[in-house]
Amino acid sequence: MKNITLNQIVIDDKKTDYFFSVSKDLQKYFKKTNHLFLEYNIDLAGIPNSILAIPFVANVIPLIWITDSTLMVSELDKNFYDCLNKIKAAYQTMFPNIEFKGEIVVNTIVENTYTPEHEVASLFSGGLDALTTFIRIKDKQPFLITEYGWHEDDIQKSDVWEADKENAINFAKSHILENILIQSNYGNFINAQSIDRDFSRKLGDSWWHGLHHGLAIISAAIPMAFKLKIRYIYIASSNSPLYKVSCASDPTVDNEIKYASGGVVHDGYELNRQDKVKVLVDYYSISQETVNVRVCFKNEENCCKCEKCLRTIMGIIAEGENPVHYGFNIPVNVSRYIKTCLNNEVKFFTNIFIKIYWEIIQAKMKGNKEKILYKDLLEWFLDYNFVAERKKSLLKYRVTKFFPIIKRKIVTKFKRLSVYDG
Repeated sequence: MKNITLNQIVIDDKKTDYFFSVSKDLQKYFKKTNHLFLEYNIDLAGIPNSILAIPFVANVIPLIWITDSTLMVSELDKNFYDCLNKIKAAYQTMFPNIEFKGEIVVNTIVENTYTPEHEVASLFSGGLDALTTFIRIKDKQPFLITEYGWHEDDIQKSDVWEADKENAINFAKSHILENILIQSNYGNFINAQSIDRDFSRKLGDSWWHGLHHGLAIISAAIPMAFKLKIRYIYIASSNSPLYKVSCASDPTVDNEIKYASGGVVHDGYELNRQDKVKVLVDYYSISQETVNVRVCFKNEENCCKCEKCLRTIMGIIAEGENPVHYGFNIPVNVSRYIKTCLNNEVKFFTNIFIKIYWEIIQAKMKGNKEKILYKDLLEWFLDYNFVAERKKSLLKYRVTKFFPIIKRKIVTKFKRLSVYDG
């Protein structure tokens, strides 16, 4: 029988450690220690185990469903237990090529309630999505939740986390708000590569992107939402109806999550990325506040060279603003710099990214010509053919990188053969 059992929750001031056992046929999907932890900047006093169990359940339940296994837990919050079937159904609709089965067995289902004292806590990375949501709900005085889930079995020093944390704390101070800071190994305690080997083809997606990250990020915040009596956790949308994609963080999933007296709001799904850029620049061009849009994932600061940085830079330019004022350290000769970076990166672009990001940026820039600060960009970017340039760049890449690699492998192989022959 395939099963996962939550054996023990150990609470030490601000940290929760989860120790669990796994049947032999599921062990390959976990690191050997079978240990998940969450550490907060606020103590955990007064939070019952039925609430503390939620992050563990949320992290492993999609695996239970796709492997038709059983999850065994001593206690669990009733509202969260009740919402699992709706989340399961949402995943099933999203991924019709795999059957979502499995079950959760709970010894004691606990009906937790509280009278909300705060309206909102908002997941806050400092990126475009999170800033857009903040601008939309700032009048509700949200707690700002910032997380780092990439530790191993315990907390290690991370320059990226320190940079994220510093940015979040400074941002909160400037708006007289409070931070909720969370560190965990939820991104690493599961062997995602092993799950992907067995399921990614059927899913048509990876474990982390398709099934895991939304539940992991949201559930980590639920104990604090209970502790502080928060009505809603807001999570900013990453996608929009412009192009329907499978994703663990989707309104059909996130909006179904319930716990005690709280719920979740998947915010801004009706906006495409360029719409969000407009929300950002409209707000900050009027307020004149300082802001750094943190785009690069797992980097201490924006590299200003990757696809995500480039599209954000160009989105800001298309709205008539200067990206330097939004945390992008780019050279004075913007047009030449962007063209060089695009030509280097375009081979990695997908048809989807071209359609839902880059062609919209081009269209916005065409309709906004008089506001564009860098006029020399207009001379080439408006007619830049992403599909054709990608094909050209891929061919060049294969000739300069791929064939020499093959040649080197062949030479190495022949050298080994000659050694054996000699």
